[in-house]
Amino acid sequence: MDTTPEALRDYTAREQLRDGRALLVRAIRAEDKPALQDGLHRLSDDSAYFRFFQFKHETSPNELVYFTEVDFVEHVALVAIVVEEGPLVVGVGRYILCSEVEPMRAAEISFVVDDAHQGLGIATILLRHLAKIARAAGISEFRASVLSGNHKMLRVLDHSGLFQEQTTEGGVVEVRLSLVAPPGG
Repeated sequence: MDTTPEALRDYTAREQLRDGRALLVRAIRAEDKPALQDGLHRLSDDSAYFRFFQFKHETSPNELVYFTEVDFVEHVALVAIVVEEGPLVVGVGRYILCSEVEPMRAAEISFVVDDAHQGLGIATILLRHLAKIARAAGISEFRASVLSGNHKMLRVLDHSGLFQEQTTEGGVVEVRLSLVAPPGG
């Protein structure tokens, strides 16, 4: 798989949701800024809190640039679009390389799916595509910080098929997913 920024900017894939509808997964684009802002407005307070660890329904112009104008080297982001619903972005998944120097390349992952589309497998699909890209880019571990009450996301990570380790401190579950170890060890 070609993981050059140029190739990843053109990344697209077709998937099928649990309810049979078609899902388009593609690289995020600068012109997705309005779609991301609209998506934040559609999030419930709980969903916003689980994603951002605060009640967040607005983003600054600088945040929108950060979220949509990614380099596809250290920061990779994908959007999910339900084909039958037009250009509506219903989910976003991303990884950002961890900055600490260590022999293992690791990246922090995060996901958000709007409330009306949760439970259809969108975060699972985004995770699978991010893992494929990350493996090809030589990343060996994903990390996620998940609030302990975010049972939906913990379930997505638990059912990812990736070997994982978890620790909990202060109501936050730190999850490490191996992209190289076989499931179960």
